[in-house]
Amino acid sequence: MEERSIAAAIFGFVFAAALAVAAEPVRPEFPSIELTDLSGQTVPLKNVLGTATVLNFWATWCGPCRLEMPELQKLSNELGGKGLVVLAVNVDLPPAPEEVGVAGQLAVVKPHIEGFLTRSGITLPVFLVDGKTQMTLAINQIPFSVLLDRKGRVVRVYPGYSAESVQDMRRQLLGLLAERSGKRGK
Repeated sequence: MEERSIAAAIFGFVFAAALAVAAEPVRPEFPSIELTDLSGQTVPLKNVLGTATVLNFWATWCGPCRLEMPELQKLSNELGGKGLVVLAVNVDLPPAPEEVGVAGQLAVVKPHIEGFLTRSGITLPVFLVDGKTQMTLAINQIPFSVLLDRKGRVVRVYPGYSAESVQDMRRQLLGLLAERSGKRGK
């Protein structure tokens, strides 16, 4: 009888461990990219990650982007102190030869971006990526947001804009921020 108790205990432990492993989310690694800020400085994405990071790909001419940006600003204002980083990655750059690079094109798009930010009251950090990076990431729709965890792994993607997707993003963010503090749930 004691052997059965030991076997049952071992089975229970193994079963509980398997459930715990199954509960761990499988999150693919986001590609290692470089971002260029509006002053022309380049920074690796990994250097600007927060506990939770929203990468939002947008353009000044994009109507849905104009609707989404204030919502992302609100999220940043609300959750930024808890570890959220929202990075507004502008994709206004026209395709250009690789040797021109982002810095060479910055003078063309910077006035449009800064004007948009001023008119809309957006204070999120703005970055640009070159055309090659845009093609590598296969972003064929904007706005396009990617929610990353603190290790730069993809939690969820949000192609396009809807109020429902922003609500879902907020729920996901609260969960990620709770992971940092060791709390589960909301």
